[in-house]
Amino acid sequence: MHTELEEKHLKALKTSHTQTLEIINRFDEGVALFTADASPILFNQPFKDYYPALEAPQKFYQEIVLFKQKHRGETFDLKTWLQALHQNKEAPHCQVWLKSSQRETAVPVRLQAYWIDLHTTPHILLIVTDQSLSKQITAQNKLMEASYAGQFVTNSQGYIKQPNHAFCAYTGLSHQALNELTYLDWLKQQVSFKVPFEKVVSSLLREHFWTGEVQIHTTSDSTFYAVLSLSMILDESKNVEHFIGVLQDTTDIRAAQAEIQQLAYFDKLTGLANQTLLNDRIEKTLQDKTSITPYRALYLINLDGFKIINDTFGHTTGDQLLTQVAQKLKQKLPEESMLARLSGGSFAILYTCKTQDLQLAKEDINQYGEQLLDAIDDRYKLEKHSIHSAASIGICTFALNQPVSLDSDQLTRYANMAMHEAKKLGGNQAYLFEDTLIQKAKRRLELIEALNHSELDDEFQIYFQAQVDKDKRIVSAETLLRWVHPKLGAVSPSKFIPVAEEGRQIIKIGLWVLHKAFLQAKAWNTIHRNIRIAINVSPVQFHEQSFIEMIIGLIKFTQVDPKTITLELTEGVLIKNAKLALQKIQHLVSLGFEISIDDFGTGYSSLSYLQRLPIHELKIDKTFINQVPGNIDDEAIVNSIIQLASSKQLKIVAEGVETQQQAQYLINRNPEMVLQGYLFSQPLPAVEFEQELIKSDARHKTA
Repeated sequence: MHTELEEKHLKALKTSHTQTLEIINRFDEGVALFTADASPILFNQPFKDYYPALEAPQKFYQEIVLFKQKHRGETFDLKTWLQALHQNKEAPHCQVWLKSSQRETAVPVRLQAYWIDLHTTPHILLIVTDQSLSKQITAQNKLMEASYAGQFVTNSQGYIKQPNHAFCAYTGLSHQALNELTYLDWLKQQVSFKVPFEKVVSSLLREHFWTGEVQIHTTSDSTFYAVLSLSMILDESKNVEHFIGVLQDTTDIRAAQAEIQQLAYFDKLTGLANQTLLNDRIEKTLQDKTSITPYRALYLINLDGFKIINDTFGHTTGDQLLTQVAQKLKQKLPEESMLARLSGGSFAILYTCKTQDLQLAKEDINQYGEQLLDAIDDRYKLEKHSIHSAASIGICTFALNQPVSLDSDQLTRYANMAMHEAKKLGGNQAYLFEDTLIQKAKRRLELIEALNHSELDDEFQIYFQAQVDKDKRIVSAETLLRWVHPKLGAVSPSKFIPVAEEGRQIIKIGLWVLHKAFLQAKAWNTIHRNIRIAINVSPVQFHEQSFIEMIIGLIKFTQVDPKTITLELTEGVLIKNAKLALQKIQHLVSLGFEISIDDFGTGYSSLSYLQRLPIHELKIDKTFINQVPGNIDDEAIVNSIIQLASSKQLKIVAEGVETQQQAQYLINRNPEMVLQGYLFSQPLPAVEFEQELIKSDARHKTA
């Protein structure tokens, strides 16, 4: 009987377990059933999904591994935690991290235990809930609140239910006020679109997304720019679940873009358009074929002597001058014309003529050029100085209806060529571009190429021109450079030397000249008698850092006596770094050289440096000799230089003497003056000059 009862109980128990398993398998959460002492009885399929290897209840605690932290630092004792339920009979819960060999990452789960009487027998029911989604939502909410972008989420009816703090701040509306608005209400109340509102709605319905720049009007007088993104979230049946909005303030971005544009297209000092913006404007102008006034002109304006002013008085003074010139040009700028500041002391004006007549347009362009010259030619009162300034202007005219294709680069180059011609003519004038300048530029390029590939010993030769005293005896000679190119033929020094200085080929050529002249001075003073040789030194070569070392090396190599050499320097060497130039001149004098200031009176600031220079000679430029006697102004200049030299006990050399009247005039003013010019001798090669020197010596011995 006892056995039969046990079998019936066992059968009933199995039946109840089967029924219980059917019940707990209907749960989405993991569910496990334990005895009162926490021994596992059964668990449902969702629970087994956490631990697929779990087959029998007796291996439950061997398979189940839980941790108190995500990084698995400390394990969680599930059995002890369940056994504690037997004492207090409450329903405890906790959050732990679940890890199994089948899972790469730990899963956050919530454990909740219940003490229940199942079939009058106490049991423990454990429910395991996956918290991954909950944590993800929490993290997203935190991220949403931490974001600087305004964000909101609506319910299915479109009411704004989850606005973050940034969105409330941007809109000036409270959380509660927004909860009472649909997103459409808010859009109509505070948002201005750049596109029709119908397009926004259409995009949401068709693509479930829209983004674009908008204006947000928080109050009647407060507006800012922003980028608004709207998304419509649908379920599997395409029913609307939420609308999501993201609002990004672009005020700082727009300000940064404006600053970048200012830096890219405008000059920082004057606020004028720069070269880039000018080129854009020229290109757009050239594409305009419909204008009823087709004639235009590009003026390239360069301040005369601006680099000297910058080097002498400093960049602060130069900037002040540029600012004042810019203001003058603004006042002279007509409508529909554009003023730009280029590099250094250069400005440009794109000018629009108001006439359809070609001849009138030419007159208008010339007159405007004269107006610009008059406006700039002035004395400028700066912070620490009062400086006179003028400008050279190059003008390139063009017509919008002309068949010749032009671009901004060509027009700028042509105007630049014309400006340089104005400089060559003395400055403070305007020069209109003409096609002959292109030919000049080509010839100049030919010179540059020829200089770059020149063979010094084959193509260059040194000539000497006598310098005589009042009795026409040769006392010294100036070295003069001659160049005969295989293809270009004889090239005038006045043409190739400026090009060589600009391209710095003059450094190589100057070294060659000094070397040859030193050797010649050594030879002549060994064979004949004491005769000085004067050698021109280019400012470019003089300012080379190694110039003094190079001179010392040449002395050692040629064994020349520096006391037989006069080095001729122009006043221009003093403009760039006057202190260093003075030190170099003092060093040359200490070596034994005499120093002559060539072309005296034509420099920028002659007298201001004369007191400080350890010089021996002044050389009167031939431009002052040409018109004497007879020209009152030139006579006054020559007399002033003679008086100055006499007061300083300096030698005087007058170059360019071509008539007996000029010679007699100069000797009468100063009998000790040395004369140089075609009246006495033309430049000769060394051999011919030596014969001339020998004949001269012979004549004087006979006398």
